[in-house]
Amino acid sequence: MSRTIDRSLYVCSTCDAQHPKWMGQCPTCGSWGTLAPSATPRRAGTAHARIDLKNIPTIGEISVTTTPRWTTGMSEFDGAIGGGIVPGSLLLLAGEPGIGKSTLALQVAAAVGGGEVLYVSGEETAEQIRGRAERLHAHTARVRIFATTDGNAAIAAITQLKPRFAIVDSIQTLTLPELPSDAGGVAQVRTIASLLLSTAKTTGVPILVTGHVTKDGSIAGPKTLEHLVDQVAVLEGEPTSDLRVLRTTKNRFGPTDVVGVFTMSDRGFTACADPSAAFLGGRTGTTAGRSVSATVLGNRVLLVEVQALVTRSAFGQPQRRSVGVDVNRLHLLLAVLARHGKVNLSSSDVHVATVGGFRTDDPASDLAVVAALASAAADRPLPFDVCIGEVGLDGSVRTTRTIERRIQEAVRVGRTRIAAASDVRVPGAVVSNITSIGALVATLSS
Repeated sequence: MSRTIDRSLYVCSTCDAQHPKWMGQCPTCGSWGTLAPSATPRRAGTAHARIDLKNIPTIGEISVTTTPRWTTGMSEFDGAIGGGIVPGSLLLLAGEPGIGKSTLALQVAAAVGGGEVLYVSGEETAEQIRGRAERLHAHTARVRIFATTDGNAAIAAITQLKPRFAIVDSIQTLTLPELPSDAGGVAQVRTIASLLLSTAKTTGVPILVTGHVTKDGSIAGPKTLEHLVDQVAVLEGEPTSDLRVLRTTKNRFGPTDVVGVFTMSDRGFTACADPSAAFLGGRTGTTAGRSVSATVLGNRVLLVEVQALVTRSAFGQPQRRSVGVDVNRLHLLLAVLARHGKVNLSSSDVHVATVGGFRTDDPASDLAVVAALASAAADRPLPFDVCIGEVGLDGSVRTTRTIERRIQEAVRVGRTRIAAASDVRVPGAVVSNITSIGALVATLSS
């Protein structure tokens, strides 16, 4: 079959972007002097392969088997990833620098039983890892430490040792000498991830890789990294808080609406026995600008405090700051509050945050955000302990699924005054049926 060389494209050695002409700087990644003519073989025709159609079964002919798992012994970690480790899977543990990814990975390595664990580190020396293990009082007798930045050596070690579990910390530090780009580049990360995935599938060794999250919240490296791996778990939390949330955003073997909650100290991560109490911080009573939302994640209900601060703006364009609440959702709720609640904050600076930096995407948290804003604007505390409901563009408040479970959790921690678009009766709870934003705002003036 004839082949021709396609030299009409120039490929960046750093990010693999293709361009129709040569340029000194790659417009995609900004690297200088990295564009080179493509030498990728181009087929002149289309190959046809002969296959046995009998080897292609129908859906009904495929036997259904339960995905095997084994647990690490860390209940919050196992629960967040769907119940445990799946043999032959590739798990990405992502998070901001300094959030505790390496500490959690080392604790998982120490907790795994039933065989050896290979810990490949490109960020720390073996001596540094041992010092951290001693500080954590981790049982690492079965953990082998391999400090290297050579991607080929790391993959060879996994293939030859065939441990029960392997950890690579981090994927951005590994390089393949045959690729001209630097460590952490798109080409390096994508190729190494593909090789690790192939190694996991062929050997049956589950592999956990750590990866950094950029300032905008996206995982550093190519987007294809998230598509390649089987599971993506993101470690979240505020640097000044001891609370950490492990949230699964992709899981080929289970649900993604579950989280693990930890407290972090100099002894490492420990499971948080009562997440709702931890996020509420033990505070009682009410002050202006504070409300509490009940969020459902999997089979767990979490109570999260929402705080709002409204001040006169000193800028030509008022500021909108948000931590834990999507800023676009905040803009929408501000518009609804102005139109249907007659609380116009267009000339004020607005700051909204969830305690502990917990990120909530639950629509049922809308009412808590609006309540905190209205309370802050009026400088009056809310007459409710917990606010539950989705806010519509017409100013209505809609009830949400599992409303009873949410209220029961609120009552369990002593929050009995509930605002919700429901007349459900729960023992110990006093539920106020709030069906509109106007009705909510009216409670602040009564």
